[in-house]
Amino acid sequence: MSPRSLLPLVAALLCASAAAPSPAARAQGAQTVLGPGMYVFQTRTRGATCDDDEATGYVSTFIAPVHGVPGSREMRMTLTNSQYWPTWQVTIDAQDRVTGEATLAGASGPSAPRNRFTVSWQRDRFVGTGARTYRSSGRECRVEYDALLRQIDLL
Repeated sequence: MSPRSLLPLVAALLCASAAAPSPAARAQGAQTVLGPGMYVFQTRTRGATCDDDEATGYVSTFIAPVHGVPGSREMRMTLTNSQYWPTWQVTIDAQDRVTGEATLAGASGPSAPRNRFTVSWQRDRFVGTGARTYRSSGRECRVEYDALLRQIDLL
């Protein structure tokens, strides 16, 4: 093999090692299941209590970069193609479950619409469920969905 043909392999190894937490970080409680990078986030509606949302089975797909420090249990996810839920706080618990929480863009306070999902690693992706809550016509409404989070920038 020529040295030039090894360049892509060396670059891939350097990128992989830079994104992985160090052994010292892992020993201090760092997580290893979710790193910063480019992801796709999909939801499939399971049901809506107020019947004013997407039909059951409706799939939404979002480009979702995750920003943060490799190994950290707290990161930030942005949905680049969502005007309603653009910014998420992501946490990884001791059982490596990933939880994302967001407030409707431009809303604040205790009655602001909220969105929350929890996913766990299965084969080559994170899967789980989520729900968004809001008020509509004076009623508390809830949309439940299946959630998928999958990294798309793997080498």
